[in-house]
Amino acid sequence: MGKDYYRILGVPREATEADLKKAYRKLAMKWHPDKHADPEAKKKAEAQFKDIAEAYDVLSDKERRQIYDKFGEEGLKGGAGAPSGSPGGANVFYREVDPSEIFSRFFGTDRMSGDSEDPFSHPIFGMAGAGGPFGMRFSTSGGRRCGSMQGMSSSSKPRSYERDLVCTLEELYTGTTKKMKIGRTRFHNGRPVKEDNVVTVDVKAGWKEGTKITFSGEGGQETPNGPPGDLIFVVKCKPHSRFTRDGSHLIYKVPVPLLKALVGFTVPVTTLDNRTLHVKVDQVVNPKYRKVVPGEGMPISKKPGEKGDLIIEFDIIFPRTLSDDQKTKLKEILANS
Repeated sequence: MGKDYYRILGVPREATEADLKKAYRKLAMKWHPDKHADPEAKKKAEAQFKDIAEAYDVLSDKERRQIYDKFGEEGLKGGAGAPSGSPGGANVFYREVDPSEIFSRFFGTDRMSGDSEDPFSHPIFGMAGAGGPFGMRFSTSGGRRCGSMQGMSSSSKPRSYERDLVCTLEELYTGTTKKMKIGRTRFHNGRPVKEDNVVTVDVKAGWKEGTKITFSGEGGQETPNGPPGDLIFVVKCKPHSRFTRDGSHLIYKVPVPLLKALVGFTVPVTTLDNRTLHVKVDQVVNPKYRKVVPGEGMPISKKPGEKGDLIIEFDIIFPRTLSDDQKTKLKEILANS
């Protein structure tokens, strides 16, 4: 089940824009990571802070809120229940959120000053002028994770915007194309303007979790005359219901009754591209035995046409009880084994 953005913000489904802003301000002040020194508390705060920003970002956008209300989080991400006009894998309603950018939009800075409850005490407000913090928006961290909440950089080198590219194991097996909508800040006539940037990512078959794809200059700007940063996607793989990936190999676990483990059997395996393999096992299966099917694993992206192996592991199911007669027969059969 996806995230409940209304519950995260603590507002009813009929909440107005004013209700959303009020709820965001209150929760962002409470959960800003800079207010939590203890490592465990800070880690929890970072997760909450990101969820709060994501919830506000979706519910404050009329079009995306309508999609969310009808289809939930998966509808925004182009998953099950997505709008019929959205092509498969096209995440045109979903964008990764930079929580510090949302915070700076409200308060003019992405940091809390010391232990102060008042974000307006930050020195940056000397730049805001009489209009106060709501008169101008400042772009700060771009796409960095809130775990590295830093102030405005004095370096001329633009920061890179890093985003997760979540893929299913099937998508990494066959390859796919994803459209990602990313919020960024660009300067126009000297003023920061938040805009959406849609980029197309061609996911290659065999890419592994952690693979990085860089779009040079597609990130945000931090200063009016500064160059835009790079936009970097990092591949993340959703857990699969049947397979576990181990490099270029696929691990498949199957329960086997003791009788079959002793006399042999055939394992049907539905592959990631919907073929059915009938794998014959005619050895005695012990708890450490693994059946290897060569060439039925993941594609190897650097070696076109080659694949890893499918490795079948077995969970042997023993009978709960045996009659005296069964025990006697087993002793006779297995006496010399």
